[in-house]
Amino acid sequence: MNLRNNEIVAVYVPAIAITQITARHMMGRVLVALAEKPEHICGVARRVGYTGKAGSDLAIYRLKVKQREQDNATMLSALFVVDDGLFVEYEAWNTKHSLEV
Repeated sequence: MNLRNNEIVAVYVPAIAITQITARHMMGRVLVALAEKPEHICGVARRVGYTGKAGSDLAIYRLKVKQREQDNATMLSALFVVDDGLFVEYEAWNTKHSLEV
């Protein structure tokens, strides 16, 4: 869990060990777990696009997760990419990578 604006934010990871997802014809659906409990599946990520047109560009995902076991799954409003083994909000990732170029 991370803090953002004094609010606890969950950190999600792909249920399989992978640092980045760039594949064009696979990984359209990825099981999701909390980083603090990687063995416990709490949702699914569906690919909705890519960060660009090159083969090395990252896949963009929309996450649908359960905050608690008894809850219904909720679609998160942000888009995500997998970078360094974590689901990272696309807007933050894009801002960071735009500054590096």
